[in-house]
Amino acid sequence: MQLLQYATSFLAISQLIFMALFYLTYYRRQLLGRLMSFYALCLIAYIASTLPEIDSGPRLFEFPLNMLAITAPALLWIITRYLFVDEPKIDKSIWAIIVTYIVLRAFGNITGPYTDIGFWLIYVSTQLVMLSFACHVVYTAVRGLGGDLVETRRRFRVPFAITMGSIVAIIVGSGFFSPSSDALNSLYIGSIFLLILFFNLATFRLHGDSMQLIEPAAQQSLPSLKSRMGEKDKDRPLVERIHTVMETERLYAQPGLTIGMLATNVSMQEYRLRRLINQKLHYRNFNQYLNQYRIAEAARRLQDPAETQVAISTIALDVGYASLSSFNKAFKELHGVTPSIYRSRASQ
Repeated sequence: MQLLQYATSFLAISQLIFMALFYLTYYRRQLLGRLMSFYALCLIAYIASTLPEIDSGPRLFEFPLNMLAITAPALLWIITRYLFVDEPKIDKSIWAIIVTYIVLRAFGNITGPYTDIGFWLIYVSTQLVMLSFACHVVYTAVRGLGGDLVETRRRFRVPFAITMGSIVAIIVGSGFFSPSSDALNSLYIGSIFLLILFFNLATFRLHGDSMQLIEPAAQQSLPSLKSRMGEKDKDRPLVERIHTVMETERLYAQPGLTIGMLATNVSMQEYRLRRLINQKLHYRNFNQYLNQYRIAEAARRLQDPAETQVAISTIALDVGYASLSSFNKAFKELHGVTPSIYRSRASQ
């Protein structure tokens, strides 16, 4: 059985090395490419730490491997944030949680074994944090699938969510249910090998379709609703038709509007509509595109002296937002101030 454990570990590590080299080769100039390579290194460290020689060897070798392994869930969460969220700013409280849980695990690795209180504080609580990161990785990758306008990134979401979420879940699960036999440990590592193999195949296939597989959204400025296409561009009439429907019928004010609903209204295939809004108007997600229309109307109404008595919440609902909080957030992202401050400045 120990031979099987070595075999599965070798296969998993070989796939992770391929993954690290792939991102370093094609995306080393991008932060996400380097982070993906470092994440592969963290997984290699986890697999190496399960080998009998390391597990029963000097703590001098075990400690750095364990630290890299426990960093993997938080690192994956950061990667997911910058890869799939078009406004990827991470709150300071989240950074505080990440640093705290890593410090606690480092302290536990140095001082162990745990007391009863220490076990719950240092080990169980941090395992739950790691599990939360894994669940949120899957949620983030799947949540924006419908509104994603970048076709390659959209096709990358499901393989990423399945493989990376499952790998972190395996790491956390092996912590809660420590494998007591070589056979069970081989099952854990073998599962990681299959997941990484699937991920590498999906990545390589998508890479062939686009050289910008993991281009971060944060590097791009917010586009304008006005298309910069030339008069002879064959897609110009289609883009103008979309804009006309949105403006004249105020389709953007419909709550819960999806790109599929818009495609039906303009009599166009959904995949083609995605391509036009992304490649011709340079939007990366559908909500970003909708917000431009909605906030433009809201700003006009907030400046209108005739509507000074209309509640901001009423304007938010009128332009298509389901809640005042989402309206305030979108408005501040575009104008830098809240709607109430914007209105007061306009009145002055």
